[in-house]
Amino acid sequence: MSRLSQRAKISRLTSIVEATKHLNSTLNLRRLLQIILELATKHCQASTGTIYLADHQKREIWSEVQKGKKKVEIHLPFGKGIAGTVAKTGKAINIRDAYKDSRFFAGIDERTGFRTKSMLCMPMRDDKRKIVGVFQLLNKRRGQFSQLDMEFLEALSIHAALAIEKARLHEGALEKEAIEKEIEIAVKIQQLLLPQAVPPLDGFDISAVTVPSKRVGGDFYDIIGRGPGKALLVIADVSGKGIPAAMLVSTLQAWLHAFVETGMEVLEIVRRLNKIIYEDSTIDKFITFYICEVDCRQKVLTSVNAGHNYPLLFRSDGGMVQLEKGGISLGMFSEAEYTREEVQLASGDTLILYTDGVTEAMNRRGNLYGESRLYQCLRRHIGRPSSEIRDRIHEDVRSFMKDAPQADDITMMVVKVA
Repeated sequence: MSRLSQRAKISRLTSIVEATKHLNSTLNLRRLLQIILELATKHCQASTGTIYLADHQKREIWSEVQKGKKKVEIHLPFGKGIAGTVAKTGKAINIRDAYKDSRFFAGIDERTGFRTKSMLCMPMRDDKRKIVGVFQLLNKRRGQFSQLDMEFLEALSIHAALAIEKARLHEGALEKEAIEKEIEIAVKIQQLLLPQAVPPLDGFDISAVTVPSKRVGGDFYDIIGRGPGKALLVIADVSGKGIPAAMLVSTLQAWLHAFVETGMEVLEIVRRLNKIIYEDSTIDKFITFYICEVDCRQKVLTSVNAGHNYPLLFRSDGGMVQLEKGGISLGMFSEAEYTREEVQLASGDTLILYTDGVTEAMNRRGNLYGESRLYQCLRRHIGRPSSEIRDRIHEDVRSFMKDAPQADDITMMVVKVA
């Protein structure tokens, strides 16, 4: 080996050692890509360049490049252009005049305003030889990109790939932590939306529960006092789950309480809520909703059912009534017609409000808990206090599901007339 080649090899190794120090200086992925590009262009004497990252699932490479004062994101399919070809084949491409190569994609020059002349493209591989990205260096300051340039990029490759993987893991951890914090906030908000305690209602025994299938659910219930001897009972189910559903629930709850404060009657409350939910939600979001006003003195229940599971009114004489009258779910159409239903209550009657997480609970065989099982459970325990009926239903649902995961929120409200 000549002294010149020995000197070049030592210089390259020294550069790699220095480069590794720089690569370990940050866990910010965008800053890291900038450092990798600076190292590559400096040691290979390129005018500029791009570091592409490979997305094997989408079969493309992507990067951010500067266009004036803005950054634009570039996506290239595997096999498209010089860089895309390198990503697909794993073979380096070193060309003196890019515009004379049929594989060259001039569209990026057109988007960025840059004029490409010479080009060196090489795969960036990790320690398992998997391609994680592509080095693309443009316009060697003197002459053409050399074998030494290619050897430097090959040596830099594994260190860069490992640093990128480390940064991605860190970025993923930070993103997960941020999501966890958002979920914690949403959970606290949702807990505050639910009644902290059941307000006393003369002549009525009321119990309720909600069990989210995720940490943040889309079910909602409320019990709102309305002057002497009156209260509103509400149960709702937002399509979808998680944070978006919880945010829509918060909108529903805020407007519901605002309308109640005005003394608005239940039919008009539902009409107004429908219009607001339609305007404030996306096309795939709607809310099944049931609201009733209980007059304790007259023992009269006035209700509107907006697409919700029919509440069950078990009569003291053994009969059962489903409260069906109302209209479509909230938020499906901007204008919708609703009707109300008025029912005379009697001592010993029991009203059950529930969401479809109860009747659609599923076991490992794919069987649904169903309405018939709910009716049977209720008839077995109908003489008990409201809290015991609520707990027995939940226990029966869990017993049916056994070890199957809970796929939907479970929410119930039990109202007994003294």
